[in-house]
Amino acid sequence: MAKHVLNTGDDELNFTLIGIACAEDQYRMISLLNDALNIQLYLSDYLALLAKDDKVFKFSLFRFVDEDLRLEINCIPNNSNFEEPHIEQAQSLDLFNGLKLDESSKLIRELPKTDYFLMLKGDESHTHQFVVIDKLKKISEILQIQSIEPHELSSRKNLIF
Repeated sequence: MAKHVLNTGDDELNFTLIGIACAEDQYRMISLLNDALNIQLYLSDYLALLAKDDKVFKFSLFRFVDEDLRLEINCIPNNSNFEEPHIEQAQSLDLFNGLKLDESSKLIRELPKTDYFLMLKGDESHTHQFVVIDKLKKISEILQIQSIEPHELSSRKNLIF
């Protein structure tokens, strides 16, 4: 049987990454981004991440492609959507007996205060990054914006899709 290896070399990380801190929920954030950038991000998929305890966490992936600029814009929340509750019947009486607990995970654990990632893909993504950041600075709900070097992230493999 052939052995297949996932190559996560630096050539795979051909995108520009912007981190956003914002307390708004993901649908409000997408609306703010659409208005500020004059685009139409749409929910295109869910990225699944398997945790060590075999729980699957899903992250919404919002996408927009600008054919004229040859630019793809993706927005991914750093917090997961835990859609499949893990229900267990507790045999003993404890403080949380009978309560449903929400669980979540971070896509990029080393950036816990970053709420959203804006990923720009394309030949001129680095140039467009500065234009996008200038437009994001005008959104009053955004608390912080930062350029992120994906090569420096230990969780960078979570951004390859």
